[in-house]
Amino acid sequence: MISTQIPKSYVKSVSVFYTLGEGIIISADVQSRTRRDVTHYSRIVVDPLTMKIVKESCSCEAGAFHRKCWHIKLLEQLIESDRDLREKIEKAREEMMAIEEDIVSWG
Repeated sequence: MISTQIPKSYVKSVSVFYTLGEGIIISADVQSRTRRDVTHYSRIVVDPLTMKIVKESCSCEAGAFHRKCWHIKLLEQLIESDRDLREKIEKAREEMMAIEEDIVSWG
């Protein structure tokens, strides 16, 4: 279990973007806790309508076996606690929904 204190020093970078076919993507490079020279790419996909997580993946050993790893849990906790990150996610959602509405109006 992750402590309530997020060790942000483990998170090297965070990106928020969207793809129309998949949803809102929050990705991060997260340093390994046990091997300081290793960084794992963690990714969470959020449904723009329900704002619920629909897919998670990580490049670590646990992620290779589709298990929920510490890196994903850390990213989830960061999403819940970081106001700026939540604002970026909401902005991506609004942009994505506007594009979806525009596409619907074409036809």
